[in-house]
This record gives sequence, structure tokens and C-alpha cells, in this order.
Amino acid sequence: MLHQVAWLLLTVAAQQGGLELHRLPPPVYQVTMEVTVNPEDRTLRGREMLRWENTASQPTDELQFHLYLNAFANDRSTFFRESGGSLRNIGMPKDGWGLIVVDGLKTADGHDLKPTEEFLQPDDGNPDDRTVVRYRLPGPLPPGETVALEINFHGRLPRVFARNGIHRDFILAAQWFPKIAVFEDAGVRGRKEAGWNCHQYHAHSEFYADFGNYDVTVILPARYAGKIGATGRKVEEKVEADRVTARFVQEGVTDFAWTADPRYVVVEDFFDPKRDVPKEKQQELARLLGVPPEELNLSPVAITLLLQPANRAQAQRYLEAVKVAMWGYGLRLGAYPYPHITLVDPPRGAMGAGGMEYMTFITLGTHPLFNLPFFREIRSPEGVTIHEFGHNYWMGMIASNEFEESWLDEGINSFYDMIIMDEVYGAEQRFLGLEVSAFESNRAPLRPEQYSDPMVREAWKFRPGTYGFHSYPRPAVTLKNLEGLVGPAAFHRAMRRFFREWQFRHPSSEDFIKSFQESVGQDLSWFFSQAFYSPAALDYGVRSVDCKKLSKQKGYVFGNGEPTLAPAEKEEKGSEDKAPYRSRVVLERLGEFVHPVEVELVFADGSRQRHRWDGREKWTVIGVVTPSELVSAEVDPDHIMALDCNRLNNSKCVEAFWTPVAKAVVHLMFWVQNVLSLAGLLG
Repeated sequence: MLHQVAWLLLTVAAQQGGLELHRLPPPVYQVTMEVTVNPEDRTLRGREMLRWENTASQPTDELQFHLYLNAFANDRSTFFRESGGSLRNIGMPKDGWGLIVVDGLKTADGHDLKPTEEFLQPDDGNPDDRTVVRYRLPGPLPPGETVALEINFHGRLPRVFARNGIHRDFILAAQWFPKIAVFEDAGVRGRKEAGWNCHQYHAHSEFYADFGNYDVTVILPARYAGKIGATGRKVEEKVEADRVTARFVQEGVTDFAWTADPRYVVVEDFFDPKRDVPKEKQQELARLLGVPPEELNLSPVAITLLLQPANRAQAQRYLEAVKVAMWGYGLRLGAYPYPHITLVDPPRGAMGAGGMEYMTFITLGTHPLFNLPFFREIRSPEGVTIHEFGHNYWMGMIASNEFEESWLDEGINSFYDMIIMDEVYGAEQRFLGLEVSAFESNRAPLRPEQYSDPMVREAWKFRPGTYGFHSYPRPAVTLKNLEGLVGPAAFHRAMRRFFREWQFRHPSSEDFIKSFQESVGQDLSWFFSQAFYSPAALDYGVRSVDCKKLSKQKGYVFGNGEPTLAPAEKEEKGSEDKAPYRSRVVLERLGEFVHPVEVELVFADGSRQRHRWDGREKWTVIGVVTPSELVSAEVDPDHIMALDCNRLNNSKCVEAFWTPVAKAVVHLMFWVQNVLSLAGLLG
């Protein structure tokens, strides 16, 4: 019922307030599919009717598909070789293999393409990898023409691993069918000529796909009745004898995933913008973005939460978090354009299925411990909900190529979930009683040794163990640094422009840079070349500070005539107190990243001075003469340089102003650091 209400309210809102009801992309393909799954042996059998259009400006005489399930076929696949059978610290269950086999592929006019089947390994040449397949067409398919195919396939879902599979009665079917790849036109993402973009399934990469319309029917044992969720809207469900048939439809998405579990507690809710959007926040962000508040009006959305019984007490946490995400992203970037979203809470024993995103369908994850008062302060359920919802914007509507430029989804999304978490939950984010902001959590991994690669590169080419760093916290903090450089208003207007300009269009990093610079009206190539395309780490510090009182000149005095010795005059009582002070501050650049630096000097009389250094040399000296004694010097006092790897070296006090407690703490830290270094526990 809530689904119908969502459609009704969305239609009324569009008619009354200028909301765009169907701001969805024209489909590159249309899929009508039926699949039957036997949970007992994890097998599936399906029939896919695919109609694909060549939207490029050049013809193609072949079609390429992803067969992602073959990543789990054996221990020789590229995915398995790279992961070693473990992903996100969760190993593949014993005998948990999965696979997919295309039984037949014919065109609507009867041409059998199965004999032309050829497995490709474009990334690593691994002959044992069968995650990419090519079929030759009977002849070239011209631009603007379509081909209709009937594809019959069978396979087996793995035991839950790498956000896919079956655990007892729980099913998450993701990347489970022959999926048409992207035929990119010349000019798309810098491509020189049209061609297929179809990468193998790697351990540390996600996906890339065009937009299509899906009409999918799932057939399961009858015990799953009423407990099936998927991408899109459920338009039909019927039980016949020992089986249930559920049909889902969704337009304008890049993929289709589904889930089922007889134990699901189904919770229906509704995002009502009039009720759930804080009006003061809408007005505040309208001022920041320079638009009328009504331009930020959002659309109603029906919410289905598929919850594990043990997590009933956390239903409201999930639901409140997804509503926060809807206005947190929506006000800043644009309304979520789909009338429905499904939230999936995997069971214990299947946590490898959690934390994954599909358009209109996200998997989450929590623990019964978070029901307890002490652990309730840990905002993990909220964090994963907001993050996975946000992917509907970057992985989804922007549809970046996560194989080649993972930061464009994971990194930008991590930035937005970071600022939304800190904005809404703030000091409520605690661990072991300590406040832990999302921003500082993202800054924590910024250590010089992590900067092994440029941020922009193919996901499988990062140094082992650093994909996560280069895809999530590094780009999130890079964007925070960028916000500091250009100012919050200019930054958020540029990000909104980029999203709206490139929605449904597959942008590249270069497209982002061009759009951003045009919006802010600045040449920031010095920043992007280092932050995006180099492994440079940023670290500036205060090397030393000293301050001395100036006495009257001693020695020779140079004038117009012969130099003369200054007379040794007796100082008047009190004149010493009136003498000025000469202060000397040595600054240093410890990283390779060159960044302009602001420095603040604080004096004993409360006065302050700001100095600016271009940061190019390895070090510089700031010298000043002032009537008051220097107390301290601080690099980046406004914390513009979010990328600074080590803020502990950003300030120093003149030793005369150290308190006994401060001295003791410094000495203690020195000895602790040395002990830990000897034990091999640092870095």
C-alpha cells in the first residue's frame, strides 16, 4: 500500500511544486528475466530477454558480457588469486563455490551466437578467468540500432561471500546474471574511439554499467512468500502450490539485485519531506547553495526494511538514518528520483552480504550488541545506512567507472556520509565513551607510508592492502581540503553543479576537475595534479621557535664616517622591560605535496600575527621584532589543510612558556614513542 501512496504523493508533488517526476535516463537496454532458485543446493536457472541499443557513434560487430559469478568458480579466477579467498576479513566458506554458464544465446531472428563464445581476460591475461565473455554478431550493428537476444543460463550462488550468496535460508543474489557491458562512445571518459569497457571481476573493485529498465520475476519455494525484496517495485506476488512467484519492475538503473529470507521481519515506512526534512536545514543549505529554499524540495519515498528478528530493536535506527540520508544528500545535490528503496539487514553468519549498494536496494549490517546502552553510542548502523544510500547518487546516478576510478564513487560518497554523520550525530558518535567524529575517523589512516600510488588508477593496480585507503578516506579528506581552499559556499555549489551536469552520464576524473574549476572560477591544477595524480603526502610543521629580548647595540656602529664602537652605557632601571623582542620561527615541509601555508604567531600580550608561506621550499624562516614576547607558532591554524598527515607537529610553544605539566607530558610522549618504535608497533 505504501508503494502506491508514494507514487500518488510523488505525482501530486510534481504537479504542484515543479518536481521532475521522471528525471530518469533513457534506457540503453531493457531486460525481462525470469529466474528459479533452489536454496537447498544454491542452484539457479534463468531466461533473460535482452534488447540492447548501440548508443555510440560507431558500429559494433560483437557484444561483451560480465559473468561475475565465475569469480567464485575456483581458486584460479582473478578474483580468487587477488583475494586469497578472503575479503574484508571474511573468508570464503568451505565448498562455497559459485558459477554461471550461458546455455544458449540467440538473436530474435534466430541467429545462434553461442558457437562464437570467447572468454576474454583484458586486465591480466589470466586464462583461468571466465568473468568476461564475447559473442560475435552476424554483422555490424549500426549506431542507433538495437539487437534483441534470448539468453538461457544456469549457475550456482556461492555460500555468502564478498556480498553475494546463500546462507541457510537467507539469499542475496547480486551480480547473478549475464550482464551486458558498456559500449563507450568516443569522447566518453576521454576515450579516443568507441569500444567495449568490460573488466574482469577483481577482488578490490566494484562495477560499471549503463542504465536500463528491468522486469524480473523470481521463483522460490513457498516459504519465502512475502519475504522477497529487490531492486525496484514489487508489482505482483502469487503463491501456487509449493512455490512463490514475485515480479519486480524498475526503470533507469544500472543493475538488479534481490534477496529473500523466511525469517525477515518486514517493516514498511515512508519518507515524507514535509515531516522529515528539518526546515531550518533546508533554509541554511539554500543560502549556502545560493538558491531559493523551494528549489531544494524533495520527493516522498516508500521504504521497505527487511529486518532480522534479533535486530527488531534497531529498526528505528535504520529507518531514521535512511531518512537523514535522503535529506542530507537530497538537499545538497538533488532529490532521490525513485519512489521506493529497500533496506536489507543480513543475518549473523552472513555478514559478508552486508554493506553493499544497488540502486533502490542496499544491504546494511548491525549486531544485537548495539541494542545495549553502552554500545548504543556506536553509530555503526547509522553510518553504514547513510553510506550505502549515498551510493545511489555516485555509483548510481553518476554511474562512474569503479574499476578505473574508484574514488569518484567511494571517495565522494565517503565525503558526504562523513559530513552528514558529523552534522546530524556530532558528539553522539562515541566509542568506549570517547567522541569520535566521522571526519577524524577518515583522517586517522593518513600516514605518509600509505601514499603508495596516485589516487586515480585502476583498482587492482594499487599496492596490495591500500585499495581501501586510496578509494575511501584519502579522497574524502582530499575533498575536505578542497572545501577549505575555496570556501564552503563555492565548494558545495561546485559539487551540486557537477552532480547535476553529469547525472546519468559516466564522468571521469578529468570531467570532475573541469566542472569544478569552471564553477569556482579558479585554476586549481596545482592541487589536482598532486592530490589526484601523484602519491604525494602533505605534511607541514613547525621545526623550532625561539624568542630573545633585544639589548642595546654592542660592537661597531656604521655611519657616514669611520665605524665606531658603541659606548658602553649603563642601562637605566626599567629600560630592559621596554626592549623589543626578536622572534624566529622555522617551518618545514616534510611531505612531497606542495601547498600554501598560513602561519599564526601568538604573543604574550594576546596579539596575533598571520604570515603566509607558499610552501615550495623544504623550509623557511619567519623573523619578526615585536614589543611582546612570542608564545607559540602554529601552521594551518584554521585547519584548511585537512590532508596534513601529522597535525602533532603543527605548533610549538617557546620553551619559556611551557608549564611543568606540559614539559612532563612531552617527555613522557618522547619515551612512549621510542618504546613503541623499538617494539615495532608504530607505522
